[in-house]
Amino acid sequence: MAIRVVLACVLLLVSTYSVTQTPPVAFDGVERWKGSLTTPAIASLKNLYSTDPPARFMAKGQKPVPDISPEIDFWQKLVSSGMTDFEVNPVEEQDQQGRHLVTLAVSMKMKTADGLRTRYVTEQQAWLQQGDRWRIMLATHSDVVKMPPALKPNPNLYNKDADAKVEIQEAVANAKKDHQRVILVFGANWCYDCHVLDQAFHQTDVAPLLQKNFQVVHVDIGDDGKKNNNVAAEFQVPIEKGIPALAVLGPDGRLLYSQKNGEWESARSLDPDDVIVFLDKWKP
Repeated sequence: MAIRVVLACVLLLVSTYSVTQTPPVAFDGVERWKGSLTTPAIASLKNLYSTDPPARFMAKGQKPVPDISPEIDFWQKLVSSGMTDFEVNPVEEQDQQGRHLVTLAVSMKMKTADGLRTRYVTEQQAWLQQGDRWRIMLATHSDVVKMPPALKPNPNLYNKDADAKVEIQEAVANAKKDHQRVILVFGANWCYDCHVLDQAFHQTDVAPLLQKNFQVVHVDIGDDGKKNNNVAAEFQVPIEKGIPALAVLGPDGRLLYSQKNGEWESARSLDPDDVIVFLDKWKP
């Protein structure tokens, strides 16, 4: 979901509504909304949405419609399905013409056969003060995903000035010294799933396993997707099948694994457990 594009749509919509001049009230909407995401309180969720004018819901890739019920149903079903421990963190906030716009990173716990696992949703809302209350006048949400979304990607994850071959040689040397292996991650700064995978590498249950056993080299394929093609060919990584694309080297630089069918291309749809299984399989 393109955050700024959605916020632009929100601004276009809310600018058509007039704002009644009332004494300003401190914005408390996010805390009230978060407080409703529990079994005892979920029935009160609907009270947070504007009725005059009617709150609007914006489905992915669609225009806003004056029916907020899909938004309310979405969150009520998550709570009733047994999701717990909702955490709501503002990622971006703006005040525009009397409206308060927020982008929220929402995480929650879900029971699975392997125990509790975290799931994620990105929520965006436009709030309007009505009398002494703030109410939501437009909302949209992402699908529930297993990997945390990359809401603030590192613009320098792939160093455009790096010499990939030199970095790989250095990583192999360090791996040999520290009894590790090397993971090559072919990708680019424009690749959303590359950032999702890197974020997964930094999760608390993944990072120790990665840091103990691997050196990681990010190999930039450039804006045109052709940079370092010779490096990709050397390590038998078919970039045309999608990125991020991974290869694993031994401490002697010998190729141990290279993906063949874009297995990591849709990193956003993977489970962090998949990353752990992969690292466990290829660690020394």
